[in-house]
Amino acid sequence: MADTGNGATLTLSTTGSVGAIRQMTLPSFFLENIEISYLGTTIFKSFQPSDLSDPGEITVNVLTDVTSDTPPSRGVVETGTVTWPIHTSGNTTNATLAGTGFITSVELGELINGTLQEWTITFAYDGETDPAFTGESA
Repeated sequence: MADTGNGATLTLSTTGSVGAIRQMTLPSFFLENIEISYLGTTIFKSFQPSDLSDPGEITVNVLTDVTSDTPPSRGVVETGTVTWPIHTSGNTTNATLAGTGFITSVELGELINGTLQEWTITFAYDGETDPAFTGESA
């Protein structure tokens, strides 16, 4: 059965825990198509897969308290680890997604009456250490 994301965290090895996360968008791993069509190709273009995949990025919306929070540094290489909460009774090890990368952007958001302040932080995997998923287990 599918679960919600409640209880999930993002921890960066240098920056630390990434605060009170309201929303987290996980990476999409994709492989580019390389077009190999030539003048003799008919009906449809022909493609082959690229040799390398893009490791993707994580985007989080974080509640912000400007009396105690400061924007994290951009460009510092660190390990980014997403940790899911344990959902299955008897399991003791959380599911994780971890790899090296860096923060590419920090958006300080909008200031609106009656609305909580949020920052949007984007962490891009650098591909030096492949983002690895480890499933929940006992």
